This record gives sequence, C-alpha cells and structure tokens, in this order.
Amino acid sequence: MGSGHISPLFAAPLPGHAQHVQTDAFDLDIPELIEKTSYAFQPIVDFSTGVVYGYEALIRNIEPFGFKSPTALFNHAMATGQLPELEPALLRKALDIFSSVLTARGTKLFFNLDGRGIGSELDPRAHLATILTEKGFSPSQVCLELSERHQNDYSDITDHALNDLRRSGFLLALDDFGQGFSELRLMHDLGPDYVKIDRFFLTGIDTDPRRKLFVTTVANLAHVLGARVIAEGVETEREFKSCRDAGCDLVQGFYVTPPLENMKAPKLFYDHVRAPVFGNKRKEEEGRIRAELLQLPTISDGASMSQLMDLFVSNQNAQLVPVLDSNQEPRGLIHESDLKAYLYAGGFGDEDYKAALDMPLRNFVRSCPIADIDSNADMLLVTFASSLNSDGIIITQNFRYVGFLSATSLLKIIHEKRIEEAQDQNPLTRLPGNEAINRFIAEAAKIRSSNRHFVYFDFDNFKPFNDTYGYRQGDRAIILFSELMQRHISGTGSFRGHIGGDDFFAGYMSGDQTEIAGDLLTLKRAFKLDVESFYDQAHRERGYIEATDRFGATRMFSLLDCSISMLTLPSGVSLTPAQVNAEIAALKKQAKRSDDGLAVKTYQED
Repeated sequence: MGSGHISPLFAAPLPGHAQHVQTDAFDLDIPELIEKTSYAFQPIVDFSTGVVYGYEALIRNIEPFGFKSPTALFNHAMATGQLPELEPALLRKALDIFSSVLTARGTKLFFNLDGRGIGSELDPRAHLATILTEKGFSPSQVCLELSERHQNDYSDITDHALNDLRRSGFLLALDDFGQGFSELRLMHDLGPDYVKIDRFFLTGIDTDPRRKLFVTTVANLAHVLGARVIAEGVETEREFKSCRDAGCDLVQGFYVTPPLENMKAPKLFYDHVRAPVFGNKRKEEEGRIRAELLQLPTISDGASMSQLMDLFVSNQNAQLVPVLDSNQEPRGLIHESDLKAYLYAGGFGDEDYKAALDMPLRNFVRSCPIADIDSNADMLLVTFASSLNSDGIIITQNFRYVGFLSATSLLKIIHEKRIEEAQDQNPLTRLPGNEAINRFIAEAAKIRSSNRHFVYFDFDNFKPFNDTYGYRQGDRAIILFSELMQRHISGTGSFRGHIGGDDFFAGYMSGDQTEIAGDLLTLKRAFKLDVESFYDQAHRERGYIEATDRFGATRMFSLLDCSISMLTLPSGVSLTPAQVNAEIAALKKQAKRSDDGLAVKTYQED
C-alpha cells in the first residue's frame, strides 16, 4: 500500500478481545465526502526500464470529516453499515480523476479495497465491473489491493465474491505481504496477480541479509505462482538496488517519487530507476531464450468458451493456450486436458457440453511460472524447478507476453551455457577467466551512461607462503578468496573473475564509489582473518614467517593479505581496454604502499 494510505481487507482483532462495532456513530454524508475529498496517485515503476506501469490511488482531504487516516474512515463506515456504499463511490471518484490524465492511459490503476462483508445480499461492490464499463475502463486495467488484516471477516461468501470479481476481469494484489501469519496460505488460495512486500522487510534490506533473503524467497515463490512482485515504500538508492537484486519486478516509494497531487504532467518514465545496460554476454543469452520460444496460439481473457473451442479445433496440435488481458499481459494457461471432462464426454447436444459453453473462460485458467526475457537463464531454471507439474515458463518483455519456454528448451539453454562457461573458466576457482574479464572491461569501458568501477586484487606475500606451506595450501588460499568474492561482490551489474594465480578482478556497471570501497575493505578484512588459520600456531602468534625473497636473501614476511586497486570511470567518460589496464597497473604500486592496502582513482579526462 502506498504512502499515507492504509486500507486493510482482513485485519484480526487483538487476541482475547472482541471486535468493537460502534453502533451510535454518525452516518457519513457520502455525496459530500466524495465531492470534497480527492486522490493523489503514486507511480509504480518497472525496475528494468523505469517506465511507469501503474498508479496507486491514495485518498486525500478526509481530515475535515474527522478522520485522521483512511483506516479510521473505513472503520467508521463499517460500523455504520455504509462501507458497501462508500467503496464503489470512492472507486468512481478515483476513476474520474485517473481518466483525465492522458499520460496515464495504458497504465493500471491500483485501488485499495477494504472489502469487509463483501458478497452479502444486494452488496453494490459485487457490481464494480459495471462502474468500470460506465467510465470506459476494462477490468484488467484495475487492480484491487487486498490485505490480510481482516482475515476474521474472510468467509466463504467473501471468497465467492472475490472470485466473481476476478472472473469479471479484475486483477488482485496481496498488499502488505509479510505482516500476517497466514499470508502464504492466502497467496496460495487467492492466487494474486501481484504481491506487494511490506515496508518492514525493505527497511535496511541493503544491510540485513535476513531481510534480503526473505524478499528473495517471496519473489521466487511469487514468480512460480505467476505473480509479479512490487517493492513498496522504497526510500533510498541502496534499498532500491537491493530490492532489484532480490528479484522484485516493480518499485513504488519516495525514491521514485512521492505521491502526485497534481496529475497534469506526470512522467512516462523515471530515468534514475532504469537498470544498468548489460553487455553482449547477456544479449547472447537473451537471444538464446528468444530463439527457443514457442509461439503458441493465445486467447483473450474476455473470450467465450466457443472461441476457445474454435481455437483448439483450428490448432490440432495445441495443448496449451496462454490467456492474455487487454494489455497483452499473461494471466495464465489453459490446458486442453482440463476441458475434456466437460466438452468431450458427450455430444454437442449433451447437457454437460452446453453447460461448459456457458462457463466463464477464466474458470479454466491455471497459474504458470512467469519471467521476463532478460532474466538470467539460471534464475529461469530455479523458477521452473520450484514449480510442481509445470510445463514451462511464460516469457514476457516489459510485462507483455512474447512466448512460452518449454522445459526441454530451458534445459537446452542451460546445457549450452554450461559448455560455454566451462571453456572460459579458471579450473581452480570456477570463476570467469581472462577472456570473460577482457570482454567485461571492453564493454563496460565504452558505456557512458553510468559510473563504472574496475577492481584489481593482488595477494601480498603469496610467494613466501606458497614456498613455505606448499602449492596445496596456496590453492586453498586462492579458493578461499574466490569464495569470499562471491559472498561480498554480488548484485545486478557486478562481475567477478580470476585472472590467474593470486590475481583477481571485479567490475561494477554502476554504484557509489565510497560504498563499493567500503565493501572491498570488508572483503579484504575477511580474507586476512580467515587465511590466518592456514598458518601453524607459531607463525600466527609471531605474525610473520621467514622465507627467501626473490634475491635469495632470508627475511621476514607478514601473513597473507591483499592489495586492492580501484579505477572509476564517471558517467560520460569512455576508455579503451588498454587505457583501463594501464590505469589499473599504475594504481597497483599505490595500493601496495597505502596504509589500508586500497588505492582508488576517479579517471578525469584531460
């Protein structure tokens, strides 16, 4: 739920307390409230492109009516029995404002539905789709945000009403995910189109591995169930990057922009949200995925069962049909086998056959794993492997359907990728080797759209350690460092490579120089601490070993450590690979002489 708007659906009372219903509350003058209140709209933006995907409607100006928050308003309406009348009126108001914004056309409206008691006799909320038709909207353009907070009011009648809204074409979002105890079951039972992760798990996600693990796990699970993940309430760049790395699809919060009170000139996209551009390697992988996509016949979620039957008849080999909404976004799959019991058991005059033709097409839609075309092939494999009995993955581009990737094709892509990686991989650490490192440097050095960082690692006193303890221990130290690199250098746009011996390389396609330098020093300290265990006790206590230097003289050498050289190319600057390597080579001497073993330089053009 966006900033300033807390509109729950299923909130339980405190343990041991009955839910208090105020019976002497004054009745709302709903027409006056609708006239004097307004809505602000907070953009929900695509992590990859920065393009505005939708807007959450946030009610404003309710204070003059005596309500400090939307929650207070809805609780009061519930107590006076006016909630079923209030919510459709608020939806009309939000749609009126939203429809007047030209640049909002083609985006989705996210509307918070309290929904308590929905589905009772003569409840006008059962006819929300009629309001959309009156206002010129398709139900697939509106997402109803639901929360778990009113779960005690969640009955079979509510379940039936929500299913009816979904069958009429509305999208559903599970809001504030992570606040309640039963939300995993609710996500399974409700099958939402979107999952909005609660702000609690995003606060400090960049420094709290447990929070990041939670968000990553939820994102993977949501993708398996065919849902998109929205990180809401994101306030800082570091939170934003951590949510992006955790697999979130959409972002909302003050880091993007505060809620817009004036909708006269909203932006079509937010440039600072765009993901860094990746090089040819990622494009090659995307090309492999695109080449393996099956172009299955598709059908609209508003089509009739007769149209679906005609599609299967005209496509004899079709066993799966992706279902798309009016914006060409996938809503799931229909399996021919699911129709057989209804349609093939009798003849065309059979009553079951006639009854099946009257069923909504959405009754037969199954959820399916979903991923974007620019997803890493390994992540596609994780998504597929986590889904039981899945036929494959629906692939999208900018959230719109582009094809279906079968299990066989996915395994073929992974196999080809593994062969290619093995051909350019250090045999000891399994990290990318010199060819991949040179390719990264060449691609990153010419991109001018963001700051790029090139990092060279060189062990200190490795030769005397190797001479004293042998190559086996030397290899252990190298493997240790490679494992620490993978732990401390991660995220979208980062790269790790092994040049050879005790020389390593890392690269970043974006990021703050100071923050990256801090992470590198943390890596350096971890290596120095962990590698001490490779020495015997006497050497650890002394803090040095005696060995022969390159000139044949015996002298003291400190315990293993590493020096780090980091070159930053600011936005707008490009270099050749030879220039990058020359700059890093010059920094190596400075790093060896510096007190903390780190030399950092921002390249400046003459």
